[in-house]
Amino acid sequence: MPELEEKFDVRFSYLEKDLDNIQVNLPTNLKQLDDVLNFLRDQTSLSFILLNDRYIAIRKTRTEEIFCFILKDSNTDLPISGAGVFNINGDLINFSNEAGEVVLKDSDIDKNIVIRHLGYNPVELKQEITSYRHCPEVLMIPFVEVLGESVIVNYLTTGISRRRDGSTMINTDNFGTLPGMVEPDILHILEALPGVENANETISSINIRGGTSDQNLVLYDGVKMYLTGHFFGLISAFNPGLTNKARLVKNGTSSEFGGGVSGTIDISSKNELTGKISGGAGISLVNADAYLQVPLANNLEVHLSGRRSIDNFYRSPTFSSYFSRAFQESAVFTGGDRVSGEGADFNFQDYSGKILYNFRDNHKFRLTGLIIENKLNYIENLSGPGDATERINSLAQKNLVIGGSLISNWSKNLGTTFRSYLTRYSLSALNKNTATEQSLIQSNEVLETGVKLSLKYSLSSRSVLHGGYEFSEAGVSNIEVVNNPFFSSRIKNVLRSHSVFTEMTVEQEQFFIRGGLRLNYLDRLEKFLLEPRVNINYKVSQSINFTVQGEQKSQTLSQIIDLQEDFLGVENRRWILANGREFPVVRSNQVSMGVDFKSAGWFVDLETYYKKVEGINTSTQGFRDQHEFRRTKGSYDSKGVELLVNKKLKDLQVYLNYTLAESSYEFPALESSYFPNNLDIRHSFSLAMNYSFDNLIFSLGGKAASGKPFTAPVEDQETWQEGNLWFVNYDSPNAVNFPFYFRLDASASYNFKISEKLKGEFNAGVINLTNRENIINRYYRVDEENPSTAIQVDEKSLGFTPNILFRIIF
Repeated sequence: MPELEEKFDVRFSYLEKDLDNIQVNLPTNLKQLDDVLNFLRDQTSLSFILLNDRYIAIRKTRTEEIFCFILKDSNTDLPISGAGVFNINGDLINFSNEAGEVVLKDSDIDKNIVIRHLGYNPVELKQEITSYRHCPEVLMIPFVEVLGESVIVNYLTTGISRRRDGSTMINTDNFGTLPGMVEPDILHILEALPGVENANETISSINIRGGTSDQNLVLYDGVKMYLTGHFFGLISAFNPGLTNKARLVKNGTSSEFGGGVSGTIDISSKNELTGKISGGAGISLVNADAYLQVPLANNLEVHLSGRRSIDNFYRSPTFSSYFSRAFQESAVFTGGDRVSGEGADFNFQDYSGKILYNFRDNHKFRLTGLIIENKLNYIENLSGPGDATERINSLAQKNLVIGGSLISNWSKNLGTTFRSYLTRYSLSALNKNTATEQSLIQSNEVLETGVKLSLKYSLSSRSVLHGGYEFSEAGVSNIEVVNNPFFSSRIKNVLRSHSVFTEMTVEQEQFFIRGGLRLNYLDRLEKFLLEPRVNINYKVSQSINFTVQGEQKSQTLSQIIDLQEDFLGVENRRWILANGREFPVVRSNQVSMGVDFKSAGWFVDLETYYKKVEGINTSTQGFRDQHEFRRTKGSYDSKGVELLVNKKLKDLQVYLNYTLAESSYEFPALESSYFPNNLDIRHSFSLAMNYSFDNLIFSLGGKAASGKPFTAPVEDQETWQEGNLWFVNYDSPNAVNFPFYFRLDASASYNFKISEKLKGEFNAGVINLTNRENIINRYYRVDEENPSTAIQVDEKSLGFTPNILFRIIF
């Protein structure tokens, strides 16, 4: 071999044992390298793999090993090692070696193979293009989008990772478990993260750094969601079966995203062809669900899912516990004995579908559809059990989503995404007296359509230029009709917005920088809004990262509460559009700094922030005191420190979260213009552990937090009178706090194999293991029998609530 290396200026790579006892006399007439290699192939059991123009790998020929190729980066032409090669069933069959070489056995290959590597677009190969005689080069195109590498994986539990850009990524495919959970409920997972609170114990009221839930931008496959929960907020509306990933951004948001002055929750369903039929079905004590993934062709696949509550078949103690929590102090329960039957007929459901079609390797079309529904019906006996006079009540809540996208990679450097969408939210209520035929109809509807074109150009393997244009039209209508005496109010507003955005991302080993601008034009308000964004991560050492983030954001839709008894007192928030007067555009400014440390299984993350939000209205804050009927503009500021400590041992993971925060309102037109925010939770502390043993995962954790502030009546003078009317005499706003909040949760998950292609999963969880009674809301009303005193009404947290889930996966 040394003679051949010197003669043809090549280098051979081989194992000494493969060449033992092999002797060949080369004919003198062979002058070309190809002729020499062909002769050696014919005379020996050796195969020669051309890695490039100079390097040649020598292997013993095995009858099964007949396919090979070399993986290279399309930008740098460097070999790619560690890429996974999967067969048509999705099973891993090999990895590429350090030279990018992949050698496959004939038995491993069916029709197609798919190559996957973190940071690159998947590549699908036909069997015929590979050859063991000569290994062709296969180029892998890097993702044009740079999201930043993970700072830590298995953050809190498996399936959660902290990204270098400061965002938190949740992957439901390999999610472990968290205390109290029986399945990877995306929105419940977010509540375990620092800076994210749930003051009302409802996932539809997630509070990020002091903001109300309507200040969160929630996206599903790029489409804005106006309804995110079942049971009017207690359960996530996104089926875990097809929900693939979710990303939480608290600051330093990409300029591609507009709206959501508090945070962005970007949820996506499975977006890649799997090439095989798969699915699953499960049932818990609350709902049943199923999902299915069906390939219709090599480049066409359909994903379907559905979920429905089981109350119509069996009302479990778990369902009853959720029901009591969701409808306490609403008209459902305040009707007392007047409510017939077992309280009410309630059900929820959601259905989703997705079409995945690849025109060719570099052009992909995706079409998503999603329907979410909550329905409530109940009847009140107005004059007693034997009387025919009754009141019929119904409430329906629905969100319809349709979104399509075309993702194209025009070259190794240029990629575009075109997206169009429609989202329609509706909330309607009927209250009808059968004796007088008097009825009240209330309705709130949001219809939003839009298109977005984004372009990403890779300047190098480490830098990306990103820009685009977005147009959206949002129409909001509010209707209220009373038939006797007749009264009708119909208000509809439409707002069109045009946005252009641009940003540049540079990622090196030592630093990550993303800076961008977003310019919005609101046509009806004739207003331009410029929003700069910046996100910097600097790696001080292998163990320490330093981050700085800042952003300006705005939003034009908010949720208000006109009257607490609106929509039967169950879902009394209604969406409204900014009008530039009493409801201006809500704007936020935020800056944060942080440092994280990672070493020997430890991860410590410390971050401090300051945020100011302007343009809020008292009607959007849910006051239950002297400000309940006031309508005035103001602002709030929030500042705090967030700490996370995570320790990973072999089978044990322990994490601790602590948040110290302060949030205050400023409403210049009110008597007390500066006072604590309704969501001002000064201290929040979580401690939990996850332990895994074989296929069993156990999780136990507790949360303790300062009670929310509330407004109490003046002591010894609880009410005051004006004419014949009595009113609660409130003291200084939000001057008192509820008792400390504490909850202990536990869960366990067990996975087992039923057959070669069938797996089982059994999960159990308990929320509020100690059945502690936490007060989460309080208001007062005048005692009708003794109007000189005020009656205190408390809303309680969810009590002891067990749940189990059994699922089959194939």
